[in-house]
Amino acid sequence: MAESALTKEIKESLRGYAPRMPSKMRTIRWAEEVDVGTGFVDSIRFEDYIVRTHGEYSCRLTECKIKGLCFPNDNCRNCVHKHNGTCHELGIAMTCFEVKITKSDFKSKNGHNFVGNFNYYVIPKELYLDVAGLVPEDIGIILYHGHGYLKKKKECTFKEVDKGDLSSYLYNALKKWVDQYPLMLSGIV
Repeated sequence: MAESALTKEIKESLRGYAPRMPSKMRTIRWAEEVDVGTGFVDSIRFEDYIVRTHGEYSCRLTECKIKGLCFPNDNCRNCVHKHNGTCHELGIAMTCFEVKITKSDFKSKNGHNFVGNFNYYVIPKELYLDVAGLVPEDIGIILYHGHGYLKKKKECTFKEVDKGDLSSYLYNALKKWVDQYPLMLSGIV
């Protein structure tokens, strides 16, 4: 089934939406319609995040000192910098976004494939009151206000992802990244 113009617009807006560690020095990759075994995720993003810190860090946003595990931490927001030559280890955070534009689309059995560390429904802001009570407690909500503007309404719960599963999802996403280039050259896309 073909995607609506609104779905395409929302997916395009998600490409640059709120990275976990905002910096041009961080790796962020995304793909759309990725097979995760139980179905296809509308949009999936892989990016750096801090797994573990060695030493002491100071958060520029709250001026708090954080030792040890600095992610996920509501006080930190991952805006950390080094002190006294300490270092941190980066991991891969996987975020799944399921786009739903109508209540019937939301209630459909298809497209609720939340396998990431972070999982969100992305819906038009007008749909929020109709579906808010249907969203599981651990799933976040991002509202689309139009013209590329997205705003998080509800945060999700962080979930651990098995390394084997992460590798599989990353491989399936990689196939989407690579497969698009030859198709564009051949004029098929």
